[in-house]
Amino acid sequence: MPGFTVDITGTTGMRTGEWADGEQFLILPDDRGTADEPPARVRLVAPDTAVSPGGSPRRAAQIGLRDDAAGADAGAHGGGVSVADVEERTARRAGMPHPILLLDGPDGERLCTVLPEDPGTPEPLCFRVEDGDGRELCRIVRRPSRIGRRAYWRILFPDGRPALTGHRGTWIGWIGFALTFPLWLLFFAGSLLVAAVTMGGVSEMLVWGAPKRTTWRTRWAPPLVGNALDFRYLRCGYRWSPKLVDPRIAWAQASLHHFRKMHKD
Repeated sequence: MPGFTVDITGTTGMRTGEWADGEQFLILPDDRGTADEPPARVRLVAPDTAVSPGGSPRRAAQIGLRDDAAGADAGAHGGGVSVADVEERTARRAGMPHPILLLDGPDGERLCTVLPEDPGTPEPLCFRVEDGDGRELCRIVRRPSRIGRRAYWRILFPDGRPALTGHRGTWIGWIGFALTFPLWLLFFAGSLLVAAVTMGGVSEMLVWGAPKRTTWRTRWAPPLVGNALDFRYLRCGYRWSPKLVDPRIAWAQASLHHFRKMHKD
């Protein structure tokens, strides 16, 4: 199975609710050469942007990002930023609507567009993926976790073929996590202690969490050979099967997964 990573081109908004209009991800294949162009670039644009199939986004209105930039300029030039200003920006950014994702090829051609089906909300649950001509490639559904149910992503195809579902964490991973939970608590206590001593300088190295591996497959698909798309947290990359999923769909799903991992989880 060929592999790829989703690499962010900047650090704006990493691990916060904030994202920057025009922020980009790169789809980088594992077997790329140093001079090779990435097969796809993923651009985040505001949900109020008019996007024509295969064309460039046309700005309809801004979503408060210019106001943030103006406030930052005012602070930099002596205008000052009050605590109330900071609290207002934090609240606004926490409620920033989910962006549209534009996936373009090396020559600038539109590969696909990922559109939230409930535009204007911070965490939509359904997305429509269209090709460069505006035809539907698939729908992607996200469901959060609840007691007794793992969070999952699901890819639904318009031709009615079986859906691909990717649950967060394997059953073996969750069982192992539950059995070693007391040890994780000790790690967490150690993380807090080290973070306090170093003023947060090395806290990221000791962060622990629940299982994150996600494997998209049809129901009752055989292990390994039935994996259409596979994300492994420790490897920070994806592997996909060209026989089971269109690369545009694999890249679109991976980009959504990566965006949530970097900005929401």
